[in-house]
Amino acid sequence: MRISRWGRSSYESDDILAAEAAALSTIPGVRVCPMRSDAEVLTVNSGTRVDARLLDQAPSAQLVLTTTSGFDHLDLNEIAARGILAGRCPLARRDAVVDSALCLVLEGLRTHGPLSTAARQGHWNRAELPQLGMRTLRGADVGVVGLGVIGLQMCDVLQALGAQVCATDPLVPPPPGVTARSLPEMVRQCDAITLHCRLEKGSRHLIDADLLSSARDLVLVNTARGSIVRVADAVTAVNGGQLAFLGLDVFPTEPWDQLQASTHPRITYLPHAAGFHRDLGEAVADELVAAVSAFAEGRALPHAVR
Repeated sequence: MRISRWGRSSYESDDILAAEAAALSTIPGVRVCPMRSDAEVLTVNSGTRVDARLLDQAPSAQLVLTTTSGFDHLDLNEIAARGILAGRCPLARRDAVVDSALCLVLEGLRTHGPLSTAARQGHWNRAELPQLGMRTLRGADVGVVGLGVIGLQMCDVLQALGAQVCATDPLVPPPPGVTARSLPEMVRQCDAITLHCRLEKGSRHLIDADLLSSARDLVLVNTARGSIVRVADAVTAVNGGQLAFLGLDVFPTEPWDQLQASTHPRITYLPHAAGFHRDLGEAVADELVAAVSAFAEGRALPHAVR
């Protein structure tokens, strides 16, 4: 079984890829080769669109593995129509994304943005603390949208830190201790909402002006996919007071060309950085090897995509 990489990411050094290839080569029957049209296993990153055009160039493909957690660059209908399996590597970034989302939630609840902005301008705003509406995570009502690998971990962490957690996912029931609640209910009732759902037809522009019109002092964080949120609507909601804080790591197009459109101290933008950590390359390689090993042995993929 031949395996080829059809794309690499900036964090994947030559040394990391060499170690990955060496580990893959220890799997019985697996042969690592350069990008080839006769490979049975294709590994790709988010910069490689896997559609009919690409698959026409790889008629021997039996498995497509993306090194990413998200998979909207995979045309799943086309892949399934050709009888090809698809898998992903969500564990490599899971904890980093949860950490980043948690940081943004806390930044919003603790209103550090306005305090930091004032401090940089030379103002000691301690006397204004009572007016900032600072909240603690313990006892806060936090909604999690999407209960995949990352969303479930987010629920665990929030519960461990004392938050009252609710969740919504059309396919996955909430875990023990987490209350099921619809998204409109979350917007009306929660202190914070963190998004961890996949991007699909039903979730595109899930967060818009109509939904946010019922929010009051809500902290909104998106580390999932950029097109889930209408960014202009969310920025308007910050300016209008419906949102107490907006934290975005992902955008409809990247790089986002409107980074300077708002300098509001209650808005934090990150350059799609939530999933990165210093050991990411090695973690992706380990997860990729585990997936290929399962496929080669006829076992179910650890994280199949359907």
